[in-house]
Amino acid sequence: MSKPHLPPIVHDPVRLQALAAIGILDTPPEAEFDDIAQLASLVCDTPVALVSLVADERQWFKARVGFPLCETALNASVCAYTLAAPDLLAIPDLAADPRTRDNPLVTGEPYIRFYAGAPLKGPDGQVLGSLCVIDHEPRPGGLTERQAEGLRRLARQVMTVLRERQLNAQMRATRDELATSQERLAFAFAASGSLGWWDWDIPADRLYAGPQFARMYGVDPAEAAEGAPLSAFVEGIHPDDRAWVGERIQEALDTGGEFSEEYRLLGADGTLTWLHARGRCFLDGDGRPLRYPGVAVDITARKQADAARAAGEARLKSVMETVPVGILLAEAPSGRILMGNQRLAEILGHDTLYAPSSAAYGAFVAFHEGGRPVEGHEYPLARITGGECKRAALEVLYQKPSGERRWIMITGEAVEDERGATVGAVVAVSDIDDRKTAEASQDLLNKELSHRLKNTLAMVQSIATQTLRNASSLQAAQESLAARLVVLGKAHDVLLLGHSETANVLDLARGTLALHADTATRFHVSGPNLFIGPSAALMLGLVLHELATNATKYGALSGSAGHVDVGWGVVGEGGDAEFRLEWRERDGPPVAPPGRKGFGSRLIERGMGGGRVAIDYPVEGVRCTLSVPLANLQSRG
Repeated sequence: MSKPHLPPIVHDPVRLQALAAIGILDTPPEAEFDDIAQLASLVCDTPVALVSLVADERQWFKARVGFPLCETALNASVCAYTLAAPDLLAIPDLAADPRTRDNPLVTGEPYIRFYAGAPLKGPDGQVLGSLCVIDHEPRPGGLTERQAEGLRRLARQVMTVLRERQLNAQMRATRDELATSQERLAFAFAASGSLGWWDWDIPADRLYAGPQFARMYGVDPAEAAEGAPLSAFVEGIHPDDRAWVGERIQEALDTGGEFSEEYRLLGADGTLTWLHARGRCFLDGDGRPLRYPGVAVDITARKQADAARAAGEARLKSVMETVPVGILLAEAPSGRILMGNQRLAEILGHDTLYAPSSAAYGAFVAFHEGGRPVEGHEYPLARITGGECKRAALEVLYQKPSGERRWIMITGEAVEDERGATVGAVVAVSDIDDRKTAEASQDLLNKELSHRLKNTLAMVQSIATQTLRNASSLQAAQESLAARLVVLGKAHDVLLLGHSETANVLDLARGTLALHADTATRFHVSGPNLFIGPSAALMLGLVLHELATNATKYGALSGSAGHVDVGWGVVGEGGDAEFRLEWRERDGPPVAPPGRKGFGSRLIERGMGGGRVAIDYPVEGVRCTLSVPLANLQSRG
């Protein structure tokens, strides 16, 4: 077996780096991915579905349905070709395609023959693998449009779950980083070397200080113990802070007030130290400044922790703004909302509501499927932060400030500390209005198909009963019944080819009469484009068929020179509007009224519900006029 020629993108280092960054290879199964694979199998009606990630030397399956292996070598990979596909890749017969006919999974167990895969594309455009479905039999037609679209949507859902998973991991990493910084800060405050003291004798301008304080300012500890001028210590303050710190010291001297400020020290070697200094000026009996003692704490560690926390929050916010779903963060147990991204504002139609607690969640206006308003405690964010559960989900009809209502899905998960206690919650909000609309449309379609089928079966039963009752022989009954059922099928074809549940009279007439025309000039059909309901279409098709059958047996079409003119139009306006169809036979043999009426004649005379039929038998040819109220004709019942 020759080595397959895989697309260069398979070994692209940027793509492989993006795959490694999500940290999912060789992780245990997860329900979210398993559910998506199962849905792909159901939607596409295949025995096999895989969430496949293509690495440098192998393809590994995060989720699999109906496939025994958890990974394969690249020489057995079909998903590798999906990486280079602009859209969904479908191979109707793997054994016939030159890329895959020598694949060991095609030539040997499990003998796969059909493949369709949707690329798993990240926000940066890198394709990590595919969501694919596989069959053991070829599928010349591939997937239907509905199945293909379903597979694409499920592939996008895989990437959404991956991004949410990555976001949770980043949030946990940020939380751990902050905890580490806090521990370092506590250690710094506990260390004796972080605290320094001073006592400034203002009239003598001698500042006495402990060794740590002296070292902070770059002054010799021995000199500080003996007392040094204030200017010696001022030299240790960062040049950018000296002016405003001097103003605050002078203010304390003038008022005998307290001094409490954070500022920077700059060492001779360029070392930057943050300091929190606190002191108070004492005045003598005449109100003149006398002494100015105080303490100073090295808060460099705290400042670094603050910077790290700010950087972590900035990174978190950056991540939140890149995900395609709305994100909301809250602390526990209060439920106070901390952060929401821009996508959330787009979905909800307003900026993040920074509720101070879960008791204020009633400001979010939403409704259950039955129309009952969603109460604040029912939202996943309230349930999780309140300790009710670790995960929660809810579909609601959300009302925007404009009054528009759209269906959204809210899924939430707890943020835990090292002991597993819930310290917060994050929820993802997705707009599912299109999905809910599609589900409602599908339900309506199913009901309409059921109604149509029942009506058709009732009509078939009636036709069969009347045909058998009036037939002269079993052979004649078979021929008549078969012809009438063909007409029903033609009428259904016209209905199904339309863009709505109506039929064009012109298409219906041409399709029905084509069954009886031995040349293209026997029927002359004319009339405006007019659409009628499904039941009327089936009945009109049968009436035209019976007229044509009688003309072939006894009327104008029984001879080679005969013709039939069929025309229709609308007479009257508004509620009095009436559909009128005229059938005229000419150039045939002389005709006379029939001696008895069979099912066909009775069907013609009965016409359609609420209509009138007039049949005349002049010698030159049969004439039939059908009149029906337009409203009855266009009913979709």
